[in-house]
Amino acid sequence: MTPRLSLTIASLLLCSSALAAPTKPMSDFQRFTSYPFMERGYREAQKDNWAEVERLTRHVLGRVPNNNEARALLAEALAHQRRYKEAEAIAEDLDDNPEHADALLELRLTWIEQDPPTASQVEAWLADSQGQQRVRLWQAYSVSLAKFGGAAKALEWLNHLPVREDGMVLRMTRANFAEQLRNWGETIDQLQPLADQGQLPPQDWQRLANAYIQQLDEKGLNSLLASAPSQDAATRARLAMANRAIAMGHNQQAERWLQSLPAEQLQHPEQRQQLWELAREGDDAPLVRQLSNELQRPCLETVDWLSHKDLKLAREQLGQCQARDNPRSYAILRQRLYGDPAQPAQPRTAAQWEQRYRQTGDLAALEQASFMLLESGQSERARQLLDNAYARHQGRLTPSLLQRLGNLYARNDGPLDSPRMLALVPRVDAVTRGQLLGRLAEAGQCDAVRKAIPATPVEAGQYRALGRCAMPDQPGEAVVYYQAAERLGDSGSRLPLAYALEASGDSQAALPIWNSLPASAWTDNARLTAARGSLNAGDANAARRHWDAAAHQSADDWALGAAIAQRQGDPQQALAFQREALRHAPRADHYYAAAGTAQQAGDSAQSSAWLAEAVRLAPDQPRYRADYGMRLAGSADKQQRRQSIPYLERATRDFPEDYRLGETLALRYDEVEDSASARRELRRVLDVERNLVDGDDEYGSLEARKYRQRRAHETLSRRDSITLASTWSPAGTPTNDKFLDTGERSGTSRRARSQNVQLAMWDHALGEEPSRNGSTLSVYGRVLFGGQSRTDYAQSMGTGVGLRYKPLGQANLNLYAELYHQRQIDSTHYSGLSLGELLSPAKVGGNWGDLRHNAESSNDLLLRATASFLDQGKYRNDWRIDEDDWDERFLYLDAAWWTRAGDHAWLSRFQQGHAWKLPSQSPQTIMPYGFLEFASQDPSNDWRQDARAGVGVRWQWWFDDDRYNAYRGSLKVRAEYQQALGGNLYERGNGVLLGVEMNF
Repeated sequence: MTPRLSLTIASLLLCSSALAAPTKPMSDFQRFTSYPFMERGYREAQKDNWAEVERLTRHVLGRVPNNNEARALLAEALAHQRRYKEAEAIAEDLDDNPEHADALLELRLTWIEQDPPTASQVEAWLADSQGQQRVRLWQAYSVSLAKFGGAAKALEWLNHLPVREDGMVLRMTRANFAEQLRNWGETIDQLQPLADQGQLPPQDWQRLANAYIQQLDEKGLNSLLASAPSQDAATRARLAMANRAIAMGHNQQAERWLQSLPAEQLQHPEQRQQLWELAREGDDAPLVRQLSNELQRPCLETVDWLSHKDLKLAREQLGQCQARDNPRSYAILRQRLYGDPAQPAQPRTAAQWEQRYRQTGDLAALEQASFMLLESGQSERARQLLDNAYARHQGRLTPSLLQRLGNLYARNDGPLDSPRMLALVPRVDAVTRGQLLGRLAEAGQCDAVRKAIPATPVEAGQYRALGRCAMPDQPGEAVVYYQAAERLGDSGSRLPLAYALEASGDSQAALPIWNSLPASAWTDNARLTAARGSLNAGDANAARRHWDAAAHQSADDWALGAAIAQRQGDPQQALAFQREALRHAPRADHYYAAAGTAQQAGDSAQSSAWLAEAVRLAPDQPRYRADYGMRLAGSADKQQRRQSIPYLERATRDFPEDYRLGETLALRYDEVEDSASARRELRRVLDVERNLVDGDDEYGSLEARKYRQRRAHETLSRRDSITLASTWSPAGTPTNDKFLDTGERSGTSRRARSQNVQLAMWDHALGEEPSRNGSTLSVYGRVLFGGQSRTDYAQSMGTGVGLRYKPLGQANLNLYAELYHQRQIDSTHYSGLSLGELLSPAKVGGNWGDLRHNAESSNDLLLRATASFLDQGKYRNDWRIDEDDWDERFLYLDAAWWTRAGDHAWLSRFQQGHAWKLPSQSPQTIMPYGFLEFASQDPSNDWRQDARAGVGVRWQWWFDDDRYNAYRGSLKVRAEYQQALGGNLYERGNGVLLGVEMNF
């Protein structure tokens, strides 16, 4: 319910409650006890909490039944909750005075507007209503029916209502709906009785008149005009009837109604012109003559028409004409009307007129001869005759003869005689001059055209010829010339202007011209150009309409249709059009465009085949070769990827600035295990990008791209890697770089033998190239030192040399085979070595002596495999150029087997964190992270497990980069808290782990 209606209902109900005579007034005590609940009810009403309002008012009525104010507010609350029947019952309980009746009416009107009841319900209300209340009810319900069911449903219901004292309003309402349905008979049936009684308002009189007009009912309209509300209304009706009759082809009827207009209205030029046209179509000769003279039509034109209709009137009219206006036409008409015989000696054929000219040199005879030759289709003979006369008389011919000769040379099928045409240019009128200049411009004689045109052109034809000369090399200049011609009134320049705008790249400006071209101006070429322009302007639907209306004869036409369908989001239709284009003498560019369409349509095989055909047809087209190389490089077939290298090598020479070609070529070199060429190509790309100022694109910034390329170069060129690391852990070690259990504590203590581990490792890649398609074979050596507490160092030492093999280029899997030697000082000889004592040569030397002479040693063959997953792409651990923060994660798996001791170890760790750049000049990040870790070991064939989780923070610094290589080294410092979740490997030891690692 709208606020206005709810306010109306509430106010009327309140007034009615105040004026209700039969209701016993409330006592002061009843008013006092009701006040708190009513005041709260009004507050809830302001909040639209109508359920609470209902509860409060019902509570008041339960205590004070005669509180009309509460009853009124209750009715409003029910109406707001769309419980209209309950609200109606409450409103009916108020009193039967007029104010209450109006309140009930407003409630019912609101009910009809928002939740229309059934027709029977409304008809029951109508049966109990009188006067204006009844009218408002059926008006509201008919509007509701029209809104939800249409005007026909509303009219059908109104026709079933009995007519009472509201008959006039009911008929006018029915007529209104009938007019909406264009049911003119029903409109007349409803309004004519009111017109007969003189009760028809002006608006409904106009409605009834329109119904008669639509049915071309002259009798009904003539009868109605007698009761017109005003003279203007009657005049408008007569004029509308005339226009309707014209539209329906009833010209005589239209003429009668036009003549029935008042004299002052009939004097308007548009009415007289309309009546003149009707008179001509109706062969009304006297009226045509009268109106032609009044409208000042050409006298001879009127005589010509009358000569076919009424000879007497034609002769009278001829007497009013002047022969000098058009002597030839006057003579022909006079002969037609009076039958004057031709002079006996007058020639009758072109040959006779030509003979007279040759005998007498009479230019009038030349006029007749050339005219008759043209009429008989002998244009070449006429041109030769005029050409000879032009030379004979040294160009001094009559204007009409010069005009005729100029027209013959301006025709496309005429000879191209530039000297003669240029000589005629200053002797003919502006129209013929423009045609001659246009013919020369079309033939490419633009130097002659420019010489024949003054420095400041003044004619549209001159501008049009200059525009044609400017096309197609200088379309912008052509636009200026064509626009100047159009300003001088040359409508023929609009189509060339549209072509010039399209050629200059301003398709948006050409659209209004295409949209306003008459049907006669359209050609297939124009429609195809308009389609291309609409496509360039972004209106693919308009482009499709133009394209569909044209004939498609060439591959270019079908390729345009494919581009339009592609823009409309219909790749399959676009592909079908491309197939059709390739059936019409296709060129290499058609195969190239079709390849792009097929790729978008998901047919990669067809796309590749068409792209290969484009390269075959145009082997010297660098763009085709480059795209074909990229297509082969992205193939799932390794052999095809290998075939892409020659194409990419040539493409990088053709497009040295295209970094994508260089990067792709480097990848393909790497795949065929030619790392040296891959590095060389990456260096070339980096050299090209070194001097770029703005190289950002949709794939990222220039600096990020250069960093990616430098990282790839560094990875391909890395041969030696050194790692230095130290870890202080609460229990065990974070990797499988652990020391073998000697058996001394087996079964007695399950805490790890080492609380801290220091590692130094050197890895050297073997082979001519460090990397072969991502696969490497390295020899490495390492030294480990360990202590059983956080403060003791180097109680154990392990050394190893071995081979590391990375078999897969796209997966971080490493296989190790290592000869491992371990020495451990027994507890009786180990006196401890703290961190500070590492600076004392004596302490270090003593510890070294213990390791050599008082330590248990063992040798073993260690087989080990490590793998890392989920750490590529956006989760990689590397510096980012154009990001301020990023996510990192990894899943690390590590399995080790000491073959001689028979010990096994397993470690898996999942870690994820978010790194932020630190505000410093050097590349540094800080990353909080969380992790889950599981470890398992079986010293002395006693399997033990440990599961733990924790959180930590890591600081990382990258260093050692140059022009071609990204950072080779990094330093990481981390601290994490570990919480044991279960297992017996480390006795569920909790605590803080500290780690430092440097790689370079």
